[in-house]
Amino acid sequence: MTKSLNPVLADILKTPSDPNAVPVEKQTPDEARAEFTADMKAVDAAPPEIGEVRDLQIPCGDVSCAGRLFVPAELVRQPAPLLIYYHGGGNIRGSVDTHDSTCRVLANASGCKVLSVDYRLAPEHPFPAAVEDAFAAYVWAIGEAGAETLGIDPARIAVGGDSAGGNLAAVVCLLARDKEIALPSFQLLIYPVTDHVSETESKRLYSNGYMLDSMPFYTASYLPEEETRKDPQASPAYAESFAGLPPAYVLTAGFDPLHDDDVAYADKLREAGVAVTYRSYQDMIHGFVSLRGLLPEAEKALNECGAAVKDALR
Repeated sequence: MTKSLNPVLADILKTPSDPNAVPVEKQTPDEARAEFTADMKAVDAAPPEIGEVRDLQIPCGDVSCAGRLFVPAELVRQPAPLLIYYHGGGNIRGSVDTHDSTCRVLANASGCKVLSVDYRLAPEHPFPAAVEDAFAAYVWAIGEAGAETLGIDPARIAVGGDSAGGNLAAVVCLLARDKEIALPSFQLLIYPVTDHVSETESKRLYSNGYMLDSMPFYTASYLPEEETRKDPQASPAYAESFAGLPPAYVLTAGFDPLHDDDVAYADKLREAGVAVTYRSYQDMIHGFVSLRGLLPEAEKALNECGAAVKDALR
């Protein structure tokens, strides 16, 4: 069946680009992050009301990462399940600020507290810094000190993220299994990066002109050493086994270069006996859940993700 791009997105993608715009490949890291923050704000809707928002510091081994805790009103004074969320941005951009609204929607829809993690970014901190931070944040949250600080039930923790953050959520699950520590109860994978080296039909069709043109630059910044790109901690699709991993919700977009990789990853999990819920928005592009100010589908998809987390941590 032939699929069609959402008409709102089709109009946006047909708009001529600014001839004076500086491509991300030629920006400094600070310039690229400032531009991304401004762009994300421009396409967002008003942030949803929520009971409490608290900034904090997360011990991540030898470093400390900023974090932001989102608490639905009914959970302000009681222990609750937790979703640890890792933001997208190609491992070079993004922050708790760029994904503030996303986490608010997920918290309200899931009935869970949500902890957003500001992991270290490339190129200043290439692989495996982000993985180390993501996993350390998880280990802290399930421990006594973290659970007390956050006011959560450490037996009911999910991990999730979009794009690069979905990659980190998947890797955290693999690491927890392989290190034989308590597994997350659930993994929420929103168009995750699962394979940095594959050559798929969706990459051939949608790597240019669909808002992810700079993926090779993101990969080179995060993984400057090519031999690391098949490391399962960088590309979880290359794990030796997918058995014993937590149930997963995998969300894809039809016009996303990562689409085929994500279908393949969902299949790998399912073939290993992992319970998988797969949801595809066939007329959407990569990053669409952040476009709450432009697309009702963004809010709908996030609410569906939140509902899946709620069911898993009930």
